[in-house]
Amino acid sequence: MRIMCQEHYDKVVQYAESIGDKTLEECLQRLERREQNPRCPCQIELYRDFAPYSFLFKERYPDGRVGIVGGLVYHGCPDLSHCFIDESFHGWMTHT
Repeated sequence: MRIMCQEHYDKVVQYAESIGDKTLEECLQRLERREQNPRCPCQIELYRDFAPYSFLFKERYPDGRVGIVGGLVYHGCPDLSHCFIDESFHGWMTHT
């Protein structure tokens, strides 16, 4: 995984740890597993998103093409992500 916003990343990881939330770690692990897909390996690039404690991610293939683009979105209280979810949720979710 290539972190394109190290300062933001460190702040978000620290925040997740401070509130005892494991959903960020679980989402990051799922993204790392996507990189290891033997049929379609890629590198995940993580960028700062406009929503608090959230990220934008891109799959980048070895030939430079971009695959799935999505968000690793923090649904806080209040939820400032502007993303639709069916039920109230507190923590991080992957959106594509």
